[in-house]
Amino acid sequence: MSIKSKIIASYILLITIIISFFGAIILISLEKYYITNMTYILESQGATFSHVFDSYIDADIYTIGQDVAKKLSKDINAKVQVLNIEGLLLGDSSVNAKPYPLKINTPDVSAAIKGNTGTYIDSEYGEKILNVSVPIKNSLNYVAVLRLSTSLNNVSDLVRKVSYIIVGVLLASILLSYLIGIVFAARITKPLNMVKDATIKMAKGNFNVRAKKITNDEIGMLADSFNKMAEELSQLDNIKNEFISNISHELRTPLTSIKGFAVTALDDIDKDNGLFEYLSIINSEADRLTSLVEELLDFSRIQSNRLKMSYQKFDIVNLIKETISMLKPAINRAGINIKYSGPENYIINGDKDRIKQVLVNLIDNSAKASQCGNNINIVLNISDKVMIKVIDEGSGIPCDELSKIFEKFYRSKNSRYSGTGLGLSIVKGIIEAHKGEINVESEVGKGTTFTITLPKN
Repeated sequence: MSIKSKIIASYILLITIIISFFGAIILISLEKYYITNMTYILESQGATFSHVFDSYIDADIYTIGQDVAKKLSKDINAKVQVLNIEGLLLGDSSVNAKPYPLKINTPDVSAAIKGNTGTYIDSEYGEKILNVSVPIKNSLNYVAVLRLSTSLNNVSDLVRKVSYIIVGVLLASILLSYLIGIVFAARITKPLNMVKDATIKMAKGNFNVRAKKITNDEIGMLADSFNKMAEELSQLDNIKNEFISNISHELRTPLTSIKGFAVTALDDIDKDNGLFEYLSIINSEADRLTSLVEELLDFSRIQSNRLKMSYQKFDIVNLIKETISMLKPAINRAGINIKYSGPENYIINGDKDRIKQVLVNLIDNSAKASQCGNNINIVLNISDKVMIKVIDEGSGIPCDELSKIFEKFYRSKNSRYSGTGLGLSIVKGIIEAHKGEINVESEVGKGTTFTITLPKN
């Protein structure tokens, strides 16, 4: 989960918890308030109505119970029951006839039998009922119990309506917190994303990138630290490039001398002489070292943006065929076939020698990765751009290495061939200097395709 999502989720969770907590308190308090109020009313009415029995106090409670219950119920919105001191039901306003003497043992009745006012809430057919029982006494003893009962449906309906309002407020608050979270998250993540993007660019070798400082908080301090690190790395990279350039230039002179002495000596020595073989090795290794030095110089020029291009119009088809002809003998000796597919001619504008350097590098890599019987195809397509593909049937490149092969000094851990790891980095630099791009697709065991895309003009 991204930081932005976490911030938004935190806002929503916090708002949900707060509103749910206070909403629950409101609902509980509201229900408790109404029940307490209704209980007080019933207790007051019960205490008042208990005096009605004064005029019947000498009568038979078993006889007058139903009449008293009916009479009292006309004055209040509640069910009235009359019970004797043993808890037997003697009168019930909800029925017309005298009820069957059912014994009621609820807590409120038990409290009234003991001389106290009792309260009890029970559920009858899913409906909450508030019951208040008041003791009735003559001058000497408790003789009956007056029980008042009323439905709490109105309270439940009110609580339900309030809960709907709270849920509505909660949903609106969640939406509002989501919108606020997006705004605040964007303000927080924007500078972080800028640092992240700068880090990605630096990881790809761009040491000149800097993170823009937007705020003066910890994120701003992070941007400052990143920029300081980038400055140090940029200086180190410049020192390294200067060293490579200087040492390469210094090596050129002695290599030229070694090459010259070797060639001169070879011209003066008979091939049957034992020294001829050693001089040939010296000459060959001098050529190889010279090639490496030129590679290092090219790399240094690319890194310091000093790679010079000699643009001219030339036939790209002739250049491809010329490169194939140059490399074909060595490739065929390895049992590998190479061929060209595409138009017979097409003129482009570019540095002919540099494009040839790119083709030589890619074809040479394909040959090294191929085995006897494999094919290498060079395909040229012309559309809105010039597209050159170098396709081989070699060992392929592992998926986790594809994104790294153009990095400087990168060499596959499983590479079977020596090198500086600069070849493809130089290739990419040359193509990008032509305002083009190079991509690679590969599957282990099936082969690799390098695609060069160049502008027509």
